Amino acid sequence: MRDKLKSVRGMTLAELMAVVVVIGIATSLAAPTFDRSVQRVKFRGETKNVVSALRTARSYAISEKTPYGLYFDGNSFTLTLFKDIANPSDFTYEYANDSTVRVDSLPHEFNYLYATFPNSAVIFEPNGTASSSGDVFLMSTSGSIINLSDVSVLAATGRCRVEYIHNY
Repeated sequence: MRDKLKSVRGMTLAELMAVVVVIGIATSLAAPTFDRSVQRVKFRGETKNVVSALRTARSYAISEKTPYGLYFDGNSFTLTLFKDIANPSDFTYEYANDSTVRVDSLPHEFNYLYATFPNSAVIFEPNGTASSSGDVFLMSTSGSIINLSDVSVLAATGRCRVEYIHNY
């Protein structure tokens, strides 16, 4: 009886070890996919923050009946929300004269920020329209993972739309 019990325990241990090995292999195969998913979620969240900043500027302009804008600084990877009080007809951000509401920084994973608006700023009028149509291009890289997005603003309505492109 004891010999039979030992062989059952031995087989159970061998089977348990096989299960542990299979789980280890499956986990190692899933890890890169999980990392890509996490990076994609983070990138989408930060792109949504840019869209939120654009919508906030538009909402302030409508509610306060004063032009508000967003300035995109591709060198320091910052977004500056401002009240356009200095030369509102110029549709530019004047650091010393316009009223800065807040400055948001993009995470260190971002290595490209480019806005096609004149002077890298979009100004929203009190009626909700934008100073010009344009795009904001964002890119982040982490290892071999590259994420791209394009945030478009339509001048006639001031509305924005996002398009994501993910490359691995």
